[in-house]
Amino acid sequence: MTRKIRTTLGLMAFALAMSGSLSAQSVAEARKLMYYERFQSARDMLQKVVASNPADAEAVYWLAQAEFSLYNPGGAKAVLQKGLEGANAAHPLLLAGMGQAELSEGKVNDARQRFETALSLTKGKEIPVIAAIARANLEKSGDAAYGIEKLKMATAIYDAQKKGTKDPYVYVLLGDSYRKLMDGGNAVTSYENALLADPKYAAAKYRIAKVYLTQGIEQREIFIKNFEEAVALDAAFAPAYYDLYAFYFSRDVYKSTSYFNQYKANADSGPALDYEEASLLYASSDFDKAIDKATQLLAAQGDKADARLYRLQAYSYDKKGDSVKTVELLEKFFSLARPDQVLPENYVVMAMNCAKFPSRQVQVDEYFGKAIESDTTLKNKIDYTRKAANFFKGVKNQPKSAEWFTRVLTVNPNPGKADIYNAGFENFRAGSFQRSDSIFKLYSAKFPDEVYGYYWSFRSLSVIDSTMEQGLAIPDCQLFIERADKDRVKNKNTLVIALGYMAGYTANVKKDYTGAVAFLDRLLEVDPANADAAKNKEILLKAASKNQPGAKPASENPPPKPGGGRP
Repeated sequence: MTRKIRTTLGLMAFALAMSGSLSAQSVAEARKLMYYERFQSARDMLQKVVASNPADAEAVYWLAQAEFSLYNPGGAKAVLQKGLEGANAAHPLLLAGMGQAELSEGKVNDARQRFETALSLTKGKEIPVIAAIARANLEKSGDAAYGIEKLKMATAIYDAQKKGTKDPYVYVLLGDSYRKLMDGGNAVTSYENALLADPKYAAAKYRIAKVYLTQGIEQREIFIKNFEEAVALDAAFAPAYYDLYAFYFSRDVYKSTSYFNQYKANADSGPALDYEEASLLYASSDFDKAIDKATQLLAAQGDKADARLYRLQAYSYDKKGDSVKTVELLEKFFSLARPDQVLPENYVVMAMNCAKFPSRQVQVDEYFGKAIESDTTLKNKIDYTRKAANFFKGVKNQPKSAEWFTRVLTVNPNPGKADIYNAGFENFRAGSFQRSDSIFKLYSAKFPDEVYGYYWSFRSLSVIDSTMEQGLAIPDCQLFIERADKDRVKNKNTLVIALGYMAGYTANVKKDYTGAVAFLDRLLEVDPANADAAKNKEILLKAASKNQPGAKPASENPPPKPGGGRP
């Protein structure tokens, strides 16, 4: 009897040991799925592990991470709350996870307290806990600088080890934290360090590509190379295939389809994948089929359907010229989509379609504003602001065109000649002469050897001081003539206007007919066939010869008026 009991207990112990081994193996497999961004498969696997062993803190933590990655922070929090019951009530890894859940709710102070408690319990020496804290601070409300500070503790532990394997995941988290701070240089260095730790760590190559991707099409050669090297390191690394598919989506439908097929072979099936496949119909310009496919998926999948299907339909109708359906479907998309699914460009398309309806004019500004606000890169913010400005210019809405070109100067910390000129000129055309002068004064300050700033300040002030009595336009007019006179051929038309203005001011305000004649002589040097200048010169010479300082030229033949015709 005794022997039988001992045998049974031994079998039970063996079974528990095997269960723990299998649990650890399953968690490792699930983490690999997470690495490949197959979050649904990882969640399914981890749910089974946690169901069989609720006390497995590592499995609970990674199940919560799968939920976070599937945009279900509420589900992640529920998993962590249950995991923190009983013996794991103060488990450092789960405390770090709960801090992440609190950050997702905007509870910054509560989260920080969780992190500090977890660090205290482990004396800051448990790298998985440090990594969990850094991962948590990648949340929108998280403090990436705090995450970097803690990760440097982890790398210091590695550096102090004489032997041992460095986990590339730690360096990738460090790079992700720098990326959140918009520090691309340190991000790339961190990802390169991950590759030093594991030369086959495709995620590091992939993230290097993502850094260069955000820098624009000019870096195409670099980011494409790194995406391709990522899949060369690991042919199952689906995220790199996805970005290659997305990049070629509007550039080369055949390449895009090829990369999508490789992505599909290595990704989880489900509504998101179905949406991507349907979108290839749009890429191939088969808009009717794209609309039909999206309609079928929405009907079949119901509430589980990907909200982006509405955007797919909207964009297809936009290509077909149906603004009514485009606006209707984009509104539906905006109401159902997760924030990460909405792209700044979606707001631009909405703005341009709203502009076609008198009742939606207010929304045009609103959606352009949302596009700028939602983009995280300065370059794109500037591009969207310019796009709005050019849109209003194209539809001949002068006040709005002036407003948006001026806004470019507020968004762009270092505006160039074109941005400043466009803002000043559009304000001039809109009748905002004071603002036009201010902007062209900025132009002259930045580009003192150029003629345009002085010319348009003179023109703006000449309208403000329409009687010339205050002489507001004279200093800029003189500065313009001084510079423009160096190239009379190029500046002929504007020199004629400026010299005519100076002649008019000198004759009518200063009563200096001889001085006025001198300006007309210079004008005739520039434009010898100018009949008005010749006639006014003759009148002024007669007035001067009669020695009548107070006399005015005959009203029927006045000196040249300021400004001339507007271009």
